[in-house]
Amino acid sequence: MKFSLFLLSAVAACASAASLGEQVSPENQPLYNSFTSSEFPYSPVDIEFRFQSDKDAYFKSLNVYNQLIRPHEFPSHALPLAIVKPTKGNNTNIAAVVKVAEALGLRVSARSGGYMSGYSANMAAVDKASQDFLLVDLSKLQGIKISADKKIAEAEPGVTGALLAAETSKYGLMFAGPHTSRVTIGGFLLQGGMGVGSRLHGAGVDNVIGFDIVTATGKVLYVDRKRNKELFFAVRGGGQFFGIVTKFYLRLVPIAAKPSVEPAYNASTIPIDQVFTIFDRPQAMDLMNYYAKFDYSAPKALENKIIFVVDAATGNKQYLFASQSAAPFNTSTAVTQAHAGMTEWYKTLPTVFASSEPNTYSGVVHGGDDSWPDNDDLAYYAEDVWFKAPLDPRVTETLVKQWDKVPSSMSSMALNTGTWDAPTKSALGFDRSYSLCIYSTWLRKGDAEEDQKNKKWLEETIAAIKPYTLGFYANELRPRQLGEKKYWERCYEKKTYKTLKCTKEKWDPENMFKSL
Repeated sequence: MKFSLFLLSAVAACASAASLGEQVSPENQPLYNSFTSSEFPYSPVDIEFRFQSDKDAYFKSLNVYNQLIRPHEFPSHALPLAIVKPTKGNNTNIAAVVKVAEALGLRVSARSGGYMSGYSANMAAVDKASQDFLLVDLSKLQGIKISADKKIAEAEPGVTGALLAAETSKYGLMFAGPHTSRVTIGGFLLQGGMGVGSRLHGAGVDNVIGFDIVTATGKVLYVDRKRNKELFFAVRGGGQFFGIVTKFYLRLVPIAAKPSVEPAYNASTIPIDQVFTIFDRPQAMDLMNYYAKFDYSAPKALENKIIFVVDAATGNKQYLFASQSAAPFNTSTAVTQAHAGMTEWYKTLPTVFASSEPNTYSGVVHGGDDSWPDNDDLAYYAEDVWFKAPLDPRVTETLVKQWDKVPSSMSSMALNTGTWDAPTKSALGFDRSYSLCIYSTWLRKGDAEEDQKNKKWLEETIAAIKPYTLGFYANELRPRQLGEKKYWERCYEKKTYKTLKCTKEKWDPENMFKSL
């Protein structure tokens, strides 16, 4: 890689290492000089070094929501040489970080939270234990700008689903965003983005009209379907391989009858047509069989899903079934009839809870929050897979059998209706499919046997459903291991994977970012 005289200038070389509280080794001096130079755009407080004396601050910066592998447990090759955490969005400044890496022969990984989780972002940055890299943490970049008249939102990668929904709903608009409010837009969209309203409006990436990206040379580009169109295809669903996306331009759709150019609405008062039920284990197959038939031919405005949960108080295996309208202000006769038929059906079975009353947009966005408690010991080991539509009866039978074996009451699975006939072409693929999210979730208390039991359940579940899967969702919630060469290939359709390889060779020929 090229050596940057600008970044390693005489001014930078004069930077003192005293603030580290130790003598910086000659090996690390160029990196330290580059980042502490008066010419570098970030303050040192936004940067933590692996070689600094304050190890607690370094590991704190690495800490993430998932405690499956705590930072001090990371293998040495998964520890970045430096962690840069921008506090304000600035493409030029982020580009400077990439140029430092290019100058010093380092690789770069980025994370924003959500699906771009901490350990995965670190581990996936390297292909050999001897490689070093910089980690760019985008989680503090949470800028949002709404152009209500154009129905467009500009969102930085650290924006959460909750933040975006709160802002867009003020104007009677919504983005087809994540089911879970804490997931960030950066992680959600780079992996494709199946979420609220996907069946009607397309996946999250189908509603991305453009984005800003910093490439491997430190160049900043705006990308859309006309400009750099191969990147536009590849990043939407395969974004982690080609650069650092610093801003998304998102298409918004109405969620109120009369969207406003001035704030006039509130997410907690916008009604969402919904039927919601909870069934116990004896009704599991009745629900599965009904869902498989109902969802396949239901109106496109309806988003239908089954959430597998465990009643913590009783240990009973339960099944939450929700059908929500993605166009509540314009409920069609077909939607009304579909919900009426569902209500009539669930009344023929015993239910733990059932309601045909409307929800609110806020309730939908925050619907999964309770399943992710704030706890420093929370760990999750997860995979997402795709199933073809209509659902194979063997899939539903296998899921029920595996759920009977789940060891932790904190675990969950979500069977989501997929994007039907995607409105755009992107790396996401697997149209006319169902996504299954499997979360083995538990509290780590120092019991290795308990940890292994929960990990084993996930692995056994994946093995049981593998014959019926189309592919895997590229979310990395089960950390990829070194040498797992086929990991990414299994996450994309064959033609798409070949296209991604070609795009990678063009835009990142020296493999600065994640290896594909």
